[in-house]
Amino acid sequence: MSIPASYSILAQAFGWAVVHSLWQIALIWLVFSGLNWALRRRNQVMYTLSLVAMLTAALCFCHTFSVEFVRLSQANSLAPTLENTSEPALSLSEQPLASDMNAPTLTLLETTSAWLESHTIQVGWAWGFCVLLLWFRLLGGWWLVQRLRHRDVALPGAVWQEQCRMLSKKLEINTLVRLLESPHVHEPLTLGFWKPVILFPTGMLLSLSPAQVEALLLHELAHIRRYDYLVNLFQLTLETCFFYHPLFWLISREARVRREFCCDDVVLYHTSNPILYAKTLTDLQLSFHQPSTHFTMNATGKSRFTERILRIAGVSPKRENRPNWLIIMLLPALIAISSWWPTQAAPMPNNATMDVSAINLTDSLPPRQSATPTPQPNKAKPAQQNPTPAPEAPGKTKDYAIEVVKMNVLYIGVDNPVRISVNGVPSGELVVHLEGQGTIEGGNGNYNVQVTQPGEVTISVFRRTSEGEMKISSQKYRVKRIPDPTPMLEGLYRSSTVTKEKFLGAKTVLAVLENFDFDAVCEVVGFQLTIVPKKQDPVYFDVGGSKIPVKALEMIKSLSGDGDAIFFDEIQVKCPGDQNSRHIGGVAYKLKLAE
Repeated sequence: MSIPASYSILAQAFGWAVVHSLWQIALIWLVFSGLNWALRRRNQVMYTLSLVAMLTAALCFCHTFSVEFVRLSQANSLAPTLENTSEPALSLSEQPLASDMNAPTLTLLETTSAWLESHTIQVGWAWGFCVLLLWFRLLGGWWLVQRLRHRDVALPGAVWQEQCRMLSKKLEINTLVRLLESPHVHEPLTLGFWKPVILFPTGMLLSLSPAQVEALLLHELAHIRRYDYLVNLFQLTLETCFFYHPLFWLISREARVRREFCCDDVVLYHTSNPILYAKTLTDLQLSFHQPSTHFTMNATGKSRFTERILRIAGVSPKRENRPNWLIIMLLPALIAISSWWPTQAAPMPNNATMDVSAINLTDSLPPRQSATPTPQPNKAKPAQQNPTPAPEAPGKTKDYAIEVVKMNVLYIGVDNPVRISVNGVPSGELVVHLEGQGTIEGGNGNYNVQVTQPGEVTISVFRRTSEGEMKISSQKYRVKRIPDPTPMLEGLYRSSTVTKEKFLGAKTVLAVLENFDFDAVCEVVGFQLTIVPKKQDPVYFDVGGSKIPVKALEMIKSLSGDGDAIFFDEIQVKCPGDQNSRHIGGVAYKLKLAE
């Protein structure tokens, strides 16, 4: 089944648009990066510029497609005319020899252009097929998100609905915003732009203080006020079309980051406690690990989360004041590449004749016609003789074993037992060396390896003879530090809901190495304790060591035990072999009245 010529022209025009978009988007990214370096503190300005950069990439793509489609259509309509007016092809005996033709040598640019001219149609078909698949995936995600608006939702208390209405009025939002609770979401998020809906996880409004709820509502309402949901749909559409270009994804990611920064600025403008807002977002980030969808505007906004929290807390990380020299060095190269721009078809002379004995669409394209160099026959390479294998060293045997007893990885800070044996060689004649950071000791087939640096080490086995040491074998092993332990409270397993009495029985924070076969203990050296009484502001404790402070235990005793929350964040531990402490996250507990 033949493909219509119009479809082939369409696919080839799209292929050329994809090829040219590679340097076009790179040039746009360079300009955008320079502006981002100069205006990095202007969140709204950089957000607008990122959208303009993506729109510019789309316009360049459409312009290139239009120019190429016109050129290819003209070439296709010109082909039958050339066939009717051309002279008959010369026979083989009448054709001049290649040595007499003085064919010009093609430049690299001309050769690349000729190759692309014959392959852009495949690029266009592949691009269209991938975009179609991604569109189906995008529509499926959109449909799943729309189900959240009606699936098992419930109205929260009247006080929260009134607060949402008052905050909407404060932000001058004229559209009616519905506040709902859903058991199928794990953090606050916003859906829709004509009839916007804010979804909170079921029970979250009651577990947070009024100040925390207000901050989260302000963030979601800021998305609605700025029409971020609608802009996000435009962004997802362009991401689907430019799925193949990593620099476009960098621009798009910057737009998402700046969007969250702008909404944070709205919250900070209307609240007086930025630390509480930062703490609320951090708790959400630590408590919920379910992936969010791109179709929603969510509170935590996972991209560059640490930088975002530092901004809210008023800490600006230092950035290098020097310009990015890589950008400056690449700019002239991209400007040179940009000169290779699709041009309009050149008019053909009235008396032009050409050989069309094997003419096709790509051969008759006016602006990129060039003679293809005649391929030279490949010179026959002499057959390579089979190499003679090197003789084995005397005394070498193939029956040997180097076995790491516990795991096939060596861990820093612990004893790693190793068994070594060689068939036919007494263990007293074996000499074992460790190549790398560490030591190996032992004998009679049983050895102990201690390593100090991550990477690789090599265990080499030699046989002691009268002439010296004869190498038998060697084997490499990976070296890793002890894996991160699991944080938990003494007697309580990870995060859970417990009674106040049971919680008070656990007074020590532990770091447990689960499924680790070595005798190693990790020591907790510090953590941050946050007690959040129900419907009250949180209280913070910075703790050194692993014990819960007495003041914190007295405060927990005074709690009602019905919905109060206790968070252990920034838990720092030192495991065997660690030079510095490491952070292993945190755990959270919610108090209840009875089992």
